[in-house]
Amino acid sequence: MPTQNPWASALWCAGRMRESANRIVLFMSASPIASVIIAAFNAQKWIDFSVASAQNQTLKEIEIIVVDDGSNDDTAAVVDGIAGRDARVRLIRQCNAGVGAARNTGIRSAKGIFLAPLDADDVWEPEKLELQLRRMSERGERTALVYCWHRWIDEDGIALGYQSNSTVQGDARTAILLRNFIGNASVPLFRASAVKCVGPYLTRDEQGGGQGCEDWDLSIRVAERWEVGLADEVLVGYRQTNECMSSQVPSMAKSYQTVMDQARSRNRDLPEAIFRWAEGHFQSYLVSKGYDGCDYRSCINAAARAISSDPLLILNKRLHELTFKSLIWLATGKRRSVRHRVSTVSADVDGKIPEPHTSLLEKIQQRRWAGVVNQ
Repeated sequence: MPTQNPWASALWCAGRMRESANRIVLFMSASPIASVIIAAFNAQKWIDFSVASAQNQTLKEIEIIVVDDGSNDDTAAVVDGIAGRDARVRLIRQCNAGVGAARNTGIRSAKGIFLAPLDADDVWEPEKLELQLRRMSERGERTALVYCWHRWIDEDGIALGYQSNSTVQGDARTAILLRNFIGNASVPLFRASAVKCVGPYLTRDEQGGGQGCEDWDLSIRVAERWEVGLADEVLVGYRQTNECMSSQVPSMAKSYQTVMDQARSRNRDLPEAIFRWAEGHFQSYLVSKGYDGCDYRSCINAAARAISSDPLLILNKRLHELTFKSLIWLATGKRRSVRHRVSTVSADVDGKIPEPHTSLLEKIQQRRWAGVVNQ
């Protein structure tokens, strides 16, 4: 920068400002690499954290589409304020239609080559999209979905102790039917062309009024046609909150039934045992969800369905423990009063995640599943 002549300095500064403005205009006119889709309903408590984690991505060539699904709080006002400061953020408002329909609204407006869903209460690490995109590029066009690992966080963003560690890659059709190893809706990065090919998320109406498995369903349909890749780092904070825990079990059960009925019809070449084991595993998950939400009847019913679908689960000590506790709470007519009820192990005092322990049951399941997957 010239310093001797004040006029020259002013001209130099003006030139630099024009260059910066031109770069901004050029970016805004170019198509984004990835479209972040955030479906939000009454999310004013968390939405700024969620959007900020998308804004702070090291991959800057993105658009952030927030679909307000008929919120009756200040969600839209919060997002509108953010959009006023960052042109990459767009707000779309619609009448309440459920999370699947809201995500589909965002997808229809998306311009990116890749789609990255993000729940309104979850957060991403800054490198999330960049690392997934790199992995997608390394694997080539046969891969249409790249996932990563996630950890559970509480309402204050503190790690609860659970961390995913799946290593499935490549042809994952059978593996993803057995269990949703991707974990949650905020994890995957999709090729937009693949989603267009297989169709968007199931809506609440299409799931008989249920919700909760539409993200799993989309991943299943993509994995039926393309390969899956893994960015093997913890890049998502999956927030566990008390809100709606008790209502999740019946809603998710309806959603799961729709998803698996459709998956069966598309995958008639697979052994029926896969769907029975998948049912057992999912019902075991609902046992924990029911207990965490103080929905003890749902917890007990899910335990019975889990063992009926897969008798091997009679060896599941956690299943017995939560079922017994649920019977006690029902008999006493009391309701637990706990700030956060996630039935999982917590991080230790140093904030470190305990090493995962593989039980005898898990070893048997893994060997059994591996035999089917590798057929």
